[in-house]
Amino acid sequence: MIPSGWLAQTPTDAYEAGLSGAGRPVQQFLEAKMAVPKRKTSPSKRGMRRSHDALKSATYIEDAVTGELRRPHHVDPKTGMYRGKQVLTPPQSDFDDED
Repeated sequence: MIPSGWLAQTPTDAYEAGLSGAGRPVQQFLEAKMAVPKRKTSPSKRGMRRSHDALKSATYIEDAVTGELRRPHHVDPKTGMYRGKQVLTPPQSDFDDED
């Protein structure tokens, strides 16, 4: 334990005694400090920050060939076409064989 009122005379004495230059314990400076806001966040600032958090509704376009709705930049699930090229084989439905 460090005697009360004792200040280190040299830096070596301070290091050996566990003191910083001002006579305060070194452990006080080594502890992690948390960031604490200086002011309360106003409702306006909070709302502006949250304005980008809302979920957007999905966008659909009408396919030029089939006229069905599909997602832009996605393969048409019914025909397997993407940008005018056949990239997937279209799924065979069970109703095609009943003729």
